[in-house]
Amino acid sequence: MSASAMAKNNLSLVLPPRSGRKFAQYLESIEAIFQEIVQENPQQLLNRLLSQDVVVFSPAETDSGKLCSLYSVGPEMILLRFHHVWPRSYQDETGSLLVTIGSGGQLYAFFAKVLQVSENILMLTAPVVIYQRAVRHFSRIPLSEPLQVFCKDGLQVQGKMADFSPTGIRFFMPAMPIQTKEKMLLEFATGECGSCETIVQVVRSEPLASDTRCQVAVQMLLTGLMKKKMEYLYWCCQKMSVNAGVMAS
Repeated sequence: MSASAMAKNNLSLVLPPRSGRKFAQYLESIEAIFQEIVQENPQQLLNRLLSQDVVVFSPAETDSGKLCSLYSVGPEMILLRFHHVWPRSYQDETGSLLVTIGSGGQLYAFFAKVLQVSENILMLTAPVVIYQRAVRHFSRIPLSEPLQVFCKDGLQVQGKMADFSPTGIRFFMPAMPIQTKEKMLLEFATGECGSCETIVQVVRSEPLASDTRCQVAVQMLLTGLMKKKMEYLYWCCQKMSVNAGVMAS
């Protein structure tokens, strides 16, 4: 998996949970993550980040972040394009939005004010300063194995894995109300590498175009022994993936 794809897949997992926290409190968490100012011209940098995944936060305490993409960059404004949730809620926003972008093994963040909302396009002021940090995560391994999801209310549903690393999993499941930081129990198998049962915490849930299923990103809550087991499963799956690629070629 490329560094760019890694950053896109891990963007939701790297950012601290926002929902329910005051904007000032959340910014304190963000400051601990993004401490380095990018020296490159902001417009030049953003032009290189066109089409990358973006998560944008408003000052509203209930805003856990909305996923979109960087659509256009100009000297005085930038455009974000939303695919599943239209940005109407930002129409009357007078405060600054927090914009985060993942690309090439780096995470970037900046503040911008809303200029205009038009259908699925959000127009923002161009940033003066952009912050960055390096992404230090395992590359995610694509998997399409089934998994069982046990929700807190006792409901059990079947999902399908999309990818995983020793710290997080992305999977698909039937659409239902899921809260950020909600805990679940997951059971899944990784082919010949073995099976696992682990408690996870929801980082983000996004509806799919069909509206009948959703994509969920979770962070695994692991003990010392479980961390070692998960790392074994990861490296085993990675080896199996490499071997499969060699045989296919």
